[in-house]
Amino acid sequence: MRARPNPLAWLALALFAAAGCTQPAADSDADITALLPAVGEGGARSIKESSSWSRATEPRTFEFPRDHGPHEDFQIEWWYYTGNLSTSAGEPFGYQLTFFRTGINQKPRNPSRWAVRDLYTAHFALSDIGRQEHYGFQRNRRAGVGLAGAARDKYHVFNGDWSVKLQGDVHHLQAVDGEYALDLRLRPTKPVVLQGEQGLSRKGALPGNASYYYSHVRMASEGTLTVDGTTHQVSGESWMDHEFSTSFLEPGQVGWDWFSIQLDNGHELMLFQMRRSDGPSRYRSGTLVDADGRSESLKTADIQLRPRALWKSPESGGNYPVAWDVELPRHSYRLEVVAAFDDQEMITAASTGIVYWEGSVVVRGQSGEGPVGGRGYLEMTGYAGPSFGPLLTGTANEAPTRAAGNAGG
Repeated sequence: MRARPNPLAWLALALFAAAGCTQPAADSDADITALLPAVGEGGARSIKESSSWSRATEPRTFEFPRDHGPHEDFQIEWWYYTGNLSTSAGEPFGYQLTFFRTGINQKPRNPSRWAVRDLYTAHFALSDIGRQEHYGFQRNRRAGVGLAGAARDKYHVFNGDWSVKLQGDVHHLQAVDGEYALDLRLRPTKPVVLQGEQGLSRKGALPGNASYYYSHVRMASEGTLTVDGTTHQVSGESWMDHEFSTSFLEPGQVGWDWFSIQLDNGHELMLFQMRRSDGPSRYRSGTLVDADGRSESLKTADIQLRPRALWKSPESGGNYPVAWDVELPRHSYRLEVVAAFDDQEMITAASTGIVYWEGSVVVRGQSGEGPVGGRGYLEMTGYAGPSFGPLLTGTANEAPTRAAGNAGG
C-alpha cells in the first residue's frame, strides 16, 4: 500500500503487465507473462502467499545504508519516489519512479539463471501540470540474468536502464522511455523516518498483516525532466518510501487512500486509511514530522479525512475524491488537499484491469491560527476495476468483485 497503503497496490501491479496512461503495453522480457499466476474470472490474477516467506510481526532494528537494499526473505518489496519539481520559469511538474520486487519461487529447483525467483517491475510517470497531461510507463523483468535486480552490497536497484543508485548520500534516479525521461539527484534533508511502530506499519488486525516501512520525507531534488521531447532543468522536493512485507489485504478491504504532504512550515505528513466496499475501515494511521526531523505516530483518533469533490474518470468510470479536507485536531491542523489536475489515473487494462489514481496535489490551510501551504502526492485504489481484496488475501479461487466507486470519508 504504500503504507502507502501504496505497498499492496504495487504488489498486485508488480505481477502484471501494462500500466500507464499513454503507453498501452509494458516493456517486458520475453515470455515473462507465462511465469505469472493464471488469470481468473473477471480478468484478475490471483495471488497466494507462501508460508516460507518471512512476515512483518514485530519491530526490527534498521541499519543504513544496508536496509536500502533488498530483503529477499520477504515476498514483496518496493522502492518508491515521488516529487514536485519546477523549472526556473516556474513551470510545475510531478513525477513517480517506483521499483518492485515480487518473490515468485523462494527456492527454485532449476539451477539455471533463467529460473525465476524474483520478478522486478518498474513504474515511471510524469505529470505536466501546466498542460494537465499525465504519462505513465511500466517494465516487467525477471532477476537472475542481468535484466533487473537489486544489489546486495550497495544501494542499486535497476530494471533495464531505469535505476536508482546511492552515491554518497545522494539518490540518483534515471528513467527514459522514448521522448519522456528523468535524471534526478535527491539529497535527504532530514533523518530517515521509521513509519508506524519503529518501522512496523500495521495494515489490519491479523498477525503479520503489516510491512516494514521507512521514508525520506523531504529530499532536495535537481536534474532534468524530458516531456514530449523537450528537456527541462528542474528543482524541487521529493519523497521516498521503502517497504518490504509478505502481507495482504484482509477480507472485505478493497483499497486505500494514501497522502504524502510536505508543508512550507518545514513539517511533513504521511496519512493512510484502508477502505472496505462500504466505506473506510477502522485502520487509519500516519506520521507527523516536525521541522527538526522529530516524528510522531498518529492514530485513528488523531486523523479526520473527508472527501470534498469527486472527479469521474471517462475511461474507467471511477469516482475519485480529488479534493479532501484533512484535519489533525490534536495538532491544530486544518488542510485542504486538492489534485494539481484531475486526470492522473493509471489504468492496466491490457492485463488485469486494475485501476488506481496517483498524482500531484496542492495543499493549503491552517496550522494553529496561521496559514500554511505545501505540495504532495495522493494515491487512491479500489475506486474502479476489480477489488484488490481477492487479489491480496490469498483467496485464489474467488472471482474479484467490482469496486463500487465508493468515495471513502
